[in-house]
Amino acid sequence: MEMKFSHRLLAAAALVSAIGAAGPVAAQQQLVFSGFPGVIGNTIKKSFIETYDRANTIRYLESWDSARFTQMQANRANPKEDVVTFTDLTLPLAASAGLLDPLDLKSVPQLAEVDPDVRVPSDVGVPYTYGCFGIAYNSKYVKKPITSWTDLLRDDLKGHVSAPNVTYTGAFNTLDGLSKTKGKSLKEPEEGMKLYRTIRTSGPGLWDQESIAVGWLKTGEIWVTPYFSGNVLVMMNDPDLKDLRFVVPSEGAYYVPLTVARVKNGPNGADNAARFINHVLSVPQQERSAELGKTRPVNTKAKVPADVAASCPLAGKLNKVDINYLNQNRGKIVDLWNQTVNR
Repeated sequence: MEMKFSHRLLAAAALVSAIGAAGPVAAQQQLVFSGFPGVIGNTIKKSFIETYDRANTIRYLESWDSARFTQMQANRANPKEDVVTFTDLTLPLAASAGLLDPLDLKSVPQLAEVDPDVRVPSDVGVPYTYGCFGIAYNSKYVKKPITSWTDLLRDDLKGHVSAPNVTYTGAFNTLDGLSKTKGKSLKEPEEGMKLYRTIRTSGPGLWDQESIAVGWLKTGEIWVTPYFSGNVLVMMNDPDLKDLRFVVPSEGAYYVPLTVARVKNGPNGADNAARFINHVLSVPQQERSAELGKTRPVNTKAKVPADVAASCPLAGKLNKVDINYLNQNRGKIVDLWNQTVNR
């Protein structure tokens, strides 16, 4: 028997089919992502959120590590986030507190392409990019090349050098770098702290926020400060900072990863969170993040921008502070800092 369908019947069938196809889209779960604010946050939005095929389901909350970690602890019984970002200092604390759900290759297949040198124990999270902490300087004022952490104490730079205060995580990298010039490390920081005090008392002081450091660099009040490589490369696009340069000291720069992790018992499903993290680690998004944020991709198949490759060595060649030691002894180190550097 020959079956004949009218145009109206075909249209109705197509509508039913479209509604059926649209159903899963309409039912897509929301994803709550708590990430970094500022320049880093803008890079996250442009690289990972705006390029996601479910971008309209993502709710992005901005905060820094300490506030996020505190909130997660308070909401342990009823987590509010699905995906979070942390620095390498806070990630182990969140993991040891049982707040994170480890990743695996089945749910996040892109993990297989991540540089082994940046993978973290048990994959409780994963770096999505990294840069390094070295020394930024203004070549308009600094004519003799900077090559060492000891150059922060050079006579020709006296009065125009600053460094991060202990409230900013980069202070621990700087302290370890200065201590190494005396044959010590963060575990024996006394001599490094004496050098740090000289920096504090010889110039405008130490900075607690990047906005202060940037302001001083723009006005020429400071010419040199330890800083993050990615931020320096981004700032070089500012006409007021076109002479800014970044250098890896001869004793080495410090590994600074930015990580992403899945929250244990997140409100919108573990698979939903894993799907987004897999997107973050994919080659197109890794390359976009590297170009916008001027940091290294962690996916070994992603291309590295030339200026990023020139400014920051691979993770395996960077210095690393002992994060576990730092987290266990942070109070003691800060007390000694206040007695020596900030007295």
